[in-house]
Amino acid sequence: MIAGLALAVCLLAAGWLFLVGLYALLFPEKARAALAAMGSNWRIQLGEHIPRAIVGLAMVLHAPYSKLPDLFGIAGWFIVASSLVILALPMRWHNAYARWWAERIPTKALRFLSIAAFLLAGAMAYITL
Repeated sequence: MIAGLALAVCLLAAGWLFLVGLYALLFPEKARAALAAMGSNWRIQLGEHIPRAIVGLAMVLHAPYSKLPDLFGIAGWFIVASSLVILALPMRWHNAYARWWAERIPTKALRFLSIAAFLLAGAMAYITL
């Protein structure tokens, strides 16, 4: 049952990455505003990092069944650890960092980065299955 749940979470995460890429492609200004809002309040902070940590744990649990178990496990632990570190740091640091990037990423670059999100989503789904 845990293995099936981990599989489902990994596939949902791949779908989420695809949707984020689509959003950035179609609405780059809104995507930039969403990026600037990261870490701006506890609801957003926890809404970003709790699901992110759950995906990381799912990757760790699913790693032995994936096509690249070592890579999947290491990436999963990195995601979990980085989420915990970001949650432990002052939230204003996270928000300042997010705003710094949002001010510097041009609209065309956001559209270009959506391609990376599509590729990552596809790779995650492929490696998961």
